[in-house]
Amino acid sequence: MKYYRLIVCFLCVYYCQAQDLSLRGLVTNYSQVGRINKKWNYNVQVLSVYNASNLNIGDKSFPSGHCHFVPHFLVNRKINDRFSVGGGIAYGRHNIFGLKESEPRLMIQGAYNQKFKKLSLNHRGRLELRYPLNLSTQIRDNATIMRYQLGVSYLLYNPKEFKKGLYGLVSNEMFLYLKGATNGPVSSRNGLLLSEDWINLGLGYNTGKNRIEVGYGFQSLVRNKKQDMRYLNMLQINYHVTLNWDDLQGWWYM
Repeated sequence: MKYYRLIVCFLCVYYCQAQDLSLRGLVTNYSQVGRINKKWNYNVQVLSVYNASNLNIGDKSFPSGHCHFVPHFLVNRKINDRFSVGGGIAYGRHNIFGLKESEPRLMIQGAYNQKFKKLSLNHRGRLELRYPLNLSTQIRDNATIMRYQLGVSYLLYNPKEFKKGLYGLVSNEMFLYLKGATNGPVSSRNGLLLSEDWINLGLGYNTGKNRIEVGYGFQSLVRNKKQDMRYLNMLQINYHVTLNWDDLQGWWYM
């Protein structure tokens, strides 16, 4: 009976101290791919995440607000029909419940695509060197993060007959924190190698050159040294634009 009471007391203390956060929000993603020639293209992407939840746990407040804004620019070279490599830069602006940080990034990546009739598998590995600056303390640190994303899409139309139509999609991206920053919550490892994961599930529509996708996004993140979690349930909206060099040249004369 004594051991049973100790276990009950331990569990009560643990759950009282645990501060896992379950939030709701909106994520929007704009992606533009410009085809320069048969081998080279560029990619501009702008990611924005908004937390719509207000939480109060004990004496701590976790307010809603815009929490992440990350534009990036990549240049990619096509090796063959399935494999490409690239590199580029990004810049993040973060607001973690009032703690603000800015974060330049350097990136290199490789992508491999597989197609099986209507089914497509997309593999992407990316290495990021991040340099977050805590805007309150003006202390800068660095982090090294390896990301792997597996995306699966399935056409809901016959591509031999139609160039436009609906498709289903699901993806998962794991973040391996090889080295975490120590000057704040952004890009911090918090004791675990796998500290972050993103899952997306939705429907898309292919217009020929452009695609729009709407679905459910879920992020799990180890948010502090106590390994409390932040779960973010999101409505996700993606818009993908594809351009070619002739289109870009035409802009100069408009």
